[in-house]
Amino acid sequence: MQRRLTALLPCVPALALALLASGCATTATVVPGKTLALIDVQYPEGRFTGVPMGTGEETPTVRVGRALLRELTREGLYEVRDVRGLRVRPADLGKDAAKTALLRRESPADAYLGVRLLDCAARPMSATETRGSGASAVTVTVYWFLGECDAEMTAFDADGKTLAILQKTGRWESPRQDRADGEAMQSQALTSAVDDVARRIAREVRPTAPAKK
Repeated sequence: MQRRLTALLPCVPALALALLASGCATTATVVPGKTLALIDVQYPEGRFTGVPMGTGEETPTVRVGRALLRELTREGLYEVRDVRGLRVRPADLGKDAAKTALLRRESPADAYLGVRLLDCAARPMSATETRGSGASAVTVTVYWFLGECDAEMTAFDADGKTLAILQKTGRWESPRQDRADGEAMQSQALTSAVDDVARRIAREVRPTAPAKK
């Protein structure tokens, strides 16, 4: 049976194999238009408490904002702007006349993006492993950092109407070691998880739905 399955593989279309290997999604979250403006990245109140961070490390909100802008630009489907400096929150759109007018004047766009981080951190992990067997078996403790970033992006029009909502989770684990790594590896785990969630969001957001075949 093993040999038979192996013999059939060359008959599988190359495109199907490529999709299986890459794990590409066939769905898209439609945000119509050509211009996107990122207005806000935040943790909901109270959720940031207790998130482990290294000394002097950039906050997850700063990292996610930068990574999302980079990945959306890399996809090349929109003109992407960073307008967080205007300090307009999603809740202000269509409700605060002055701030809405400011946003429209300073950065007209087809959609304004607000991002909520439901969780975004790199946490130290440990577990025991048994190495060897029989009389020579030994139990050791291994350590690593688990980076996870769960982000919800909402696209609004200038009046505050929701155009689309997309939630993705990015993950990355550092190599397991017999000794605990330091803050540098913790920072790398967080950065890698942030980059992963930004890529996942950017690859799914599209101006139009994919054509049905």
